[in-house]
Amino acid sequence: MEDVITEAAGPSRFLEEDLNIFTTPSPPLPLPFLIFPYTQQPQPLKPSLLIVALSPSSVALFHRLRTVSPAASLLLPELSLSLPDHAAQILPLSPSALLAAIPFPVPASRAYAVAKALLDGRIRPDSVLILDSLESRNFRGKLSSDEAVAFKLDTAAERKRSGGEKLLPDLEYYPSGSVVDGLGAAILARCQVTNVRASLCVSWPQFDASVVSLIKGLLQRRVLQGFDFDLSDEDVFKFGFLGATRLHASDPPLTLDYYASTCPTVFDIVRKEMECAVLSDPRNAAKIVRLHFHDCFVQGCDGSILLDDTVTLKGEKKAANNINSLKGSAIVDRIKNMVESECPGVVSCADILTIAARDAVILVGGPYWDVPVGRKDSVTANFDLANTNLPTPEETLLSIIAKFLYQGLSVTDMVALAGAHTIGMAQCKNFRSRIYGGFDTTPLKNPISESHLSNLRSVCPAVGGGDNNITAMDYLTPNLFDNSFYQLLLNGEGVLNSDQEMYSSLFGIETRELVKKYAADPLAFFQQFSESMVKMGNITNSESFITGEVRKNCRFVNT
Repeated sequence: MEDVITEAAGPSRFLEEDLNIFTTPSPPLPLPFLIFPYTQQPQPLKPSLLIVALSPSSVALFHRLRTVSPAASLLLPELSLSLPDHAAQILPLSPSALLAAIPFPVPASRAYAVAKALLDGRIRPDSVLILDSLESRNFRGKLSSDEAVAFKLDTAAERKRSGGEKLLPDLEYYPSGSVVDGLGAAILARCQVTNVRASLCVSWPQFDASVVSLIKGLLQRRVLQGFDFDLSDEDVFKFGFLGATRLHASDPPLTLDYYASTCPTVFDIVRKEMECAVLSDPRNAAKIVRLHFHDCFVQGCDGSILLDDTVTLKGEKKAANNINSLKGSAIVDRIKNMVESECPGVVSCADILTIAARDAVILVGGPYWDVPVGRKDSVTANFDLANTNLPTPEETLLSIIAKFLYQGLSVTDMVALAGAHTIGMAQCKNFRSRIYGGFDTTPLKNPISESHLSNLRSVCPAVGGGDNNITAMDYLTPNLFDNSFYQLLLNGEGVLNSDQEMYSSLFGIETRELVKKYAADPLAFFQQFSESMVKMGNITNSESFITGEVRKNCRFVNT
């Protein structure tokens, strides 16, 4: 008789993958969220119209859009922040209209969460127009690749409007029996539930010059009358061929040999003057790098940061983020005088500052990179942008990320460029809150070492002044450009709260790994810093190539 208890068990009928159904399910993904480029979000945004560009054609249509500042950015936590295309920017089209350009595909499983995040109460539009692509598999009928077509679906609130008030009165409704899905459908459903007037426009083919023209015509006839899209047929072809989806997609007209025939000695002149400046005071290297950074983040690298206040022009030097902290202008003046004596009226102040920043880094032990040149000096400055575009020491990690993404710089660029603080100095007013009890802002609570903390407090008293007292952000090697700045962050010894958050913030999943990487591998840091500096230097002011000039004196517009 068979012993059913002691008899060896036969082979399992379950495959290994079948047994996985008994494992603990993966945790749910974090919800998408909006971030605003300010420390605190202002009142809810209430545009009369929100346009949501989802299709490649609609994103291409707005790709040349230039605005003073993004109103917000929409992020999906599961998407890598290393690429700027993984953030959807909310940009003003006019005083009463916003554009949400979403350049990345959103999985169907995340569509409703993204739609809810976009319309979560902090953006409250009167009307919503969604521009999406038509999927041939969802369409009941024949579609030709040679013919551009578009259809619409409306919410009940939009259907109740009279003909003259509708968003797309001339467009036919989506044929019966056809379906729509994805993010466009989810946003329309969200509008239906919240009783918002909304229209979903689906177009075919997904990308083609003819469909871009079709959408442009629909918008100009009713929704955006008089709006200048500034998009030529050549732009459409180039945009579609390259597969670009970024709002700031055009390459700057800069070259390495721009001055090869007109001022071939400019690089030598700048290097020699920077050698003298850094030899006299190593801190001058950090002053020039900081000046370059603050220039590029306000209307591009156009030398606007160098302009002094005049009766007719309000400069950027006295903005809250700049006052008493920008001290490299005199160095640029000396370099400019030497360049003018050799090549009068040829080399812009913006180019001089960009070259000088590269040389400053090299002279204190940092990496080399080639500097593309050909910038023009702006004839304007922007005091307000200097107050809003520049990151501040007390800002949250997400807010700073938003400001870098707006400039077309990735999270990787942000962490690498922050490494310039290895030769930087910080003012007491910018780190006082951190050294006197501000550790609750860094969730991992890595305390600054007692001896270093004591030194910082001796420099920066809790009360009684000392706001402009300074200390090195890298106390190990303050005059050497190396990776010790990141090693300090690992120990919780970042002087600025904004720096420490790259490692300690709960939202710093990606930034934390980058800090670890650069702390362990100085060559990886040098390589990325070089690439990111070129990328930042390529943030140009398109208007300066039309109305700009080569200043004779970097502090004043030519008369």
